[in-house]
Amino acid sequence: MLESDWQIHIQQIVRDHQIHTVRMSLNDNSNIARARYIPAQRFLEIGTSGNISFPSVLFSMDTSQSVQTKVGSGFHGGFPSWEIQPDYSTFGPLPYKPGIARLIGDLYNGDGTPVETAPRYVLKRVLEEYKKAGYLVYGAFEYEFYAFKETENGLEPSWKGLHCFSETKQSQVEEIFVSLLKGLAEMGAGPEVANTEYGSGQFEVTHSPFWNLEIADMAFYYRTSIKEILHDIDYKATFMSKPVNDMSGSGAHINLSLHDENAQNLFSDPSTLDGLSDLCRWFIGGQQLHARTLCALVSPTVNSYKRLKPYSFAPSTNTWGYEHRGAMIRIPKSRGVNTRLEHRLPGADTNPYISLAAILAAGLDGIRRKIEPAPPLQNQDAYTSDFEPLPFSLGEALHDLKEDTFFKEMLGVPFLNDHLTLRQAEWDRYRSHVTDWEVKEYLDIF
Repeated sequence: MLESDWQIHIQQIVRDHQIHTVRMSLNDNSNIARARYIPAQRFLEIGTSGNISFPSVLFSMDTSQSVQTKVGSGFHGGFPSWEIQPDYSTFGPLPYKPGIARLIGDLYNGDGTPVETAPRYVLKRVLEEYKKAGYLVYGAFEYEFYAFKETENGLEPSWKGLHCFSETKQSQVEEIFVSLLKGLAEMGAGPEVANTEYGSGQFEVTHSPFWNLEIADMAFYYRTSIKEILHDIDYKATFMSKPVNDMSGSGAHINLSLHDENAQNLFSDPSTLDGLSDLCRWFIGGQQLHARTLCALVSPTVNSYKRLKPYSFAPSTNTWGYEHRGAMIRIPKSRGVNTRLEHRLPGADTNPYISLAAILAAGLDGIRRKIEPAPPLQNQDAYTSDFEPLPFSLGEALHDLKEDTFFKEMLGVPFLNDHLTLRQAEWDRYRSHVTDWEVKEYLDIF
């Protein structure tokens, strides 16, 4: 659709849904959703002839909102404003916020060039390589999350016990299911199934797959919309990877397959014993080759690594297997048009643009170099010492990524330098922080 056609289409949406406010959103390098609010009439007036400014300093902030002056141009560069240009294809009304519409914007420098460190641009850069190779990417993120009630005694889980898929327990929190499924369906997110998970207050809501950039865009919308919908009915949702010590971690598994221009599934090959094509195996080989450096990109927080523990249904080793939920990569049993892999490494706190870009980059390297993966798990325990371990902490993962040259080339040096600086700042703060565990463990005995 031409830009002018998009503007006419949006004008119609604004009239039909009585939109009075437009929210321009984007995901920053610390995985924080940022937005500017614009009166609908003003949004329609400026179109592409004007610009909406965005302070570049926000991309120099880590998760504590502390400014890391080594990110970007720093104070010597004055932290100039960038410009947000709307992606009209992402425009849509928010059914749970009457009168408000939302769309995603892309960041540009004052001279009109893209901001190279923006996560959405980084993903576009990798997807362009796939387009050149004749590949289309099809997939979806599969988020788990926790929902709490805020009480005088602190956060209480929305339901208690370990009632995974329990109909009785789920019926007690149907308000949550109905609100989420209704809101997500009306905004076009395509929710498929929802259920309680294996942790008190933990949920999973899966959605239909999308193509290319939309995979990450919808994941971004999904996560923020779930938090907003639950906030409106007095629940607090969190996408931390491990919010509760003795409960399950929350993942954001990515289901992926590659297709040609005719939407033919390129991961499928009925002539092989396992139904997987060479392309699929090489894609897995790329994941295994880059597994340890992938961690710092798809598991970007200190908390991420408290999920990646043995016997937790999260991966802790560089493995793959058929229908194996202890492996880093699981191959579901579906074949033919539904052949896909499930990448189980990302936690719920992953940045969907960065993680998808990194996983696709590793997969493309495997395809180009025809890298064969290790043998799949066959009635084997993925958590034993027989397999290469994944990094134990964010610090260990960052050390591996700093030594890497591949991702600098594929994702861009400016982005990778900023990513390392921001994540290192978080790791350094964590290492110097005295935790409650330390006080409880040592205060009275030393």
